[in-house]
Amino acid sequence: MRDQAEERIGHLYPKATLPDGSKATVIAWIWARTVTCPNPACGIEMPLVRSWWLGKKKGKEAYVVPTVVADADHPSGQRVAFDIGHSLAGAPTKENDGTVGRLGGRCIACESSVPLKYIREQGRAGRMDQKLMSVVAEGNRQRVYLAPTEVHVQAADLQRPEDVPEGTLPTNPRDFKTPNYGITTWADLFTNRQLVALTTFSDLVAEARERVLADGGTQEYADGVATLLGFGISKATDYHNALCAWRSDVKNEGIGHLFARQAIPMVWDFCEANPLSASSGNMRDQWTWVGKALERLVPDASGHADQADASSRSYEGVLVSTDPPYYDNIGYSDLSDFFYVWLRRTLRAVHSDLLSTMLVPKAEELVANPYRHDGKEGARAFFEEGFRSVFARAREAARDDYPITVWYAFKQSEVDGSGEASTGWETLLDGMIRSGWEITSTWPNRSELSNRMIASGTNALASSIVLSLRPRPESAPTTDRRGFIAALEAELPDALRKLQQGQIAPVDLPQAAIGPGMSVFSRYSGVIENDGSKMTVRSALARINEILDRVLSEQEGDFDATTRFAIAWYRQHGYGIGTFGDADNLARARNTSVETMRRNEILTSAAGKVALIKPADLPSDYDVFSDDHTSAWEALHHLIKTLEREGIAPAGDFLQAALSRPDGAVEADLVKELAHLLFRFAEKQGWTKDALSFNNVVTSWPDVLDAAKRAADARPLATQAVIDFEPEED
Repeated sequence: MRDQAEERIGHLYPKATLPDGSKATVIAWIWARTVTCPNPACGIEMPLVRSWWLGKKKGKEAYVVPTVVADADHPSGQRVAFDIGHSLAGAPTKENDGTVGRLGGRCIACESSVPLKYIREQGRAGRMDQKLMSVVAEGNRQRVYLAPTEVHVQAADLQRPEDVPEGTLPTNPRDFKTPNYGITTWADLFTNRQLVALTTFSDLVAEARERVLADGGTQEYADGVATLLGFGISKATDYHNALCAWRSDVKNEGIGHLFARQAIPMVWDFCEANPLSASSGNMRDQWTWVGKALERLVPDASGHADQADASSRSYEGVLVSTDPPYYDNIGYSDLSDFFYVWLRRTLRAVHSDLLSTMLVPKAEELVANPYRHDGKEGARAFFEEGFRSVFARAREAARDDYPITVWYAFKQSEVDGSGEASTGWETLLDGMIRSGWEITSTWPNRSELSNRMIASGTNALASSIVLSLRPRPESAPTTDRRGFIAALEAELPDALRKLQQGQIAPVDLPQAAIGPGMSVFSRYSGVIENDGSKMTVRSALARINEILDRVLSEQEGDFDATTRFAIAWYRQHGYGIGTFGDADNLARARNTSVETMRRNEILTSAAGKVALIKPADLPSDYDVFSDDHTSAWEALHHLIKTLEREGIAPAGDFLQAALSRPDGAVEADLVKELAHLLFRFAEKQGWTKDALSFNNVVTSWPDVLDAAKRAADARPLATQAVIDFEPEED
C-alpha cells in the first residue's frame, strides 16, 4: 500500500537539500496561516504564528526568524521572509515569541495590533492564506531545520481532488473552533496535498481487496483485510490534517496530532507530515499499530457488536459493564464524523449497512448537548430522562448472581450553596439510585495516560472509578439526615484511609471517596431532610466532601510540631510571604519557634517577613540521616526536590536514608499522608504547580519505595535492620 502510493504521489514530497548539498527525506513542512494587515499604510500578508520555536534541545536550539523584505509583486511592496536561527542570543523570548494569541494578532511589519474579530472576518470571507515557514528534514539522529524554498512551495500547490468527504461541520462552538475562521467543512480541515494523499490511500484499499479476491482469498477474508487497512487510514487522519501543531519542547520535539483532547481547535501555525517518511505520522506506522492491536486480541469465544439505543433496548440475558457519557463533557458523535467520513469513503462497499448514512447518527446520543436540545435546560432534561431510562431498563433485567459495573472518570468541579459536587456525577448517581440500584463497592482503576495533553501540566484525573451495582431490595429502609451523616461518619473515614494507603493519587481521592459515601446513601430507599423532603444526590455529594475535608484535617494531629506549623502556614499562605508576628504566634501555639525552623531551612525569616521554602529552592547537599532534627515536612519537601531534579532512583536513596534514622523521626506513611493533605489545600487554592508536585509523589510512591528497598538491600545488614518495608495494603 505504502509503496504503491509512493509510485503515484511520491513526486509531491520532494527531498530537502541539506547545507552540505546532500539530500534528505522531509519529515514535515511547517506552515503559518496569514491575513492581510488591516493597517492601510502596511497591507502586508502578516503571518499568524503561535510560537517561532522549532526545537529547544540544549545545544540544538532552532527557531524561525521572520524578516520583512521588499517585494515588488505584492500590493504592499513587501513580504515576510523566513529563515532559521540557532543562536540563543537571538532566540524568541516570552515577550516576542509568536504573533497571535487569544485576544488577537500583531503585524511584524508595522507592529499594529490586529483584533481577533478582524482575523475571523478575513477567514470567513475566504481571505485567509498560508505560507511555508520551515522544512524539517531527517538528519543524523536529529532534526534538520531548513528555510523554505520555491521547490517545496510549488510541490504543495495543488488543486483539491474530486470525491473528498465534504459535509458541514456541526454547530458546536465549544468543541469546534474552525468555523469561526471560515473552515466549515470536513474537507477544509486538510491541505490539498493531504487530501490527494488520503484519497490515494483510500482508493488503494479497494484495489487491495480486489487483489485478495484475485489471489483466491474468500470474500470474508478480503473484507477483513480491507477493513484493517481502512482502520490505518482512519488513524492516519489524526496526523495528516491542517490542525497538527509542531511540538518544540525537549521531550516531544516533532509532529503533534489533532486529537490531543476531544475537540477540534483552531491552530495557527501547523505542520504537514510526510506520509512516506520513516518519522512520526508516516503511513507504515499507522498500519503497524493496527497490526499490534490485532496481535494482542486473543478471542476464545465468538462476539457480537450491535448499535442500539441504550435507553430503549432490552437487557435480558446480558451482563452490563458500561463507561457512560460524561454529561456534556464530550461531543462524541460530532467528533466521530471526523473519522467516519473517511471510513465511509474507504469502506462503504464493504460495510454498506454500517456506513449508509452521510454522517453518524446523533439524535439519540445520550449527551447533554445544548446546541441540539434548545439550550442548557433542554439538554439537561434530555440527559436525565435518558439516564434514568437506561438504568431502569437494566434494572428490569438485573441478575441476582452478578452486579453491573459502571466506569466513570469525571472531576467534581462545581460549588454552590450546598457544597462541592458535580452535575455529571449527580446525574449519573441519581439515575442509578432512582432506578432502584444500590452501590455495593467501588474500585479506582489507573486508566488514564499521563502523557496525554490534558494531563500535561494539569491536575487531570489519573484513574477511573468503577462502581458495582446490585438491585436495592424493595424492603430497603429510610433514614433521616442525622442517621445518614452518622453512618457516613462511622464508615467513610476508614474507607478513606484505606484509599490513601493504597495507590490512589490525591487528584483522584475526592472521586474515589464518592464510592463508599454513595454506598451508604444508596442503601436507603430515601434519606429524609429536616423539612420532610428527600435528600438529593447533590446534597449527599456535598456531605461526603465535607467529611473528606474533615478526615484530612484531623490527620494534622498525627504530625510532629514543625510539620503542624508548616501545614497551618501553608494553608494560609502557600509558599507566599506572611508577617513574622503571625508566624511567631502560630509557632508558639505548636511548641516550636520561627528561629528554629529558619535554622532548619524550613522557612526564611528576614525584615519581619516569613515564607516557607519551596522544594525547588532547597539545598542540594542536605543529609537527612545526619540532620539533628528533621520532620515529615522536611522529608516530603526534600523528596519532591530529589524526585523532580534527579528521578526515581535518587529519590529512593533519599527515602531509604530518611527511614534509616535511629530516632525514627520519618515515617513513610506520614510522608505520603502529608502529600495527600497538602494536595487538597493546593487544589482548593488553585496552586496548580504545588498540587502537581504533591500528586506526583503519591503516584510515584510504589516506585520510590522499590528504589528505597533496593538501596537498603545494598547496605550492610546492621543498617538494614532498622527499616520496615511492609507492603502497602491493597
